[in-house]
Amino acid sequence: MDFILHGYCGVYCGACPVMLATKAGKLDEDKQCYGCKSEKPTGFCATCGIKACAQRKGYEFCDQCDELITCELMRKFVSDTQYPYGQCVLKNMQMIQEEGLHQWLEMQDKRWRCKNCDESHSWYHETCPQCGQAVADYQADI
Repeated sequence: MDFILHGYCGVYCGACPVMLATKAGKLDEDKQCYGCKSEKPTGFCATCGIKACAQRKGYEFCDQCDELITCELMRKFVSDTQYPYGQCVLKNMQMIQEEGLHQWLEMQDKRWRCKNCDESHSWYHETCPQCGQAVADYQADI
């Protein structure tokens, strides 16, 4: 099964701790996630209202919707302290429009890797899980 690293909301799934643990083979099959657009999302990503809305409307990303700025689901996600990385999604969707999805995914892959050892890290890591080098967490993108 392929990993899909972008969400409808503009989140970069490649920095999700659940996806990183799935890639590393550290999770039982029922807890694994391959991205919200994949055949195997899990947890919140499986039941996300933003995802359901985008799918219902046939959108690849929420920025295709005329209601994006006034969308209550998006407003709640962007301001939800339980998911603070959501503060970056509007900027991410703008970057996807400007750079294209492929280029944005390459930029995100590079952004979420340790500059010292090239290990991927999550939105929440302040140090690389591999080498201990300081890395930038989600707050650097706000």
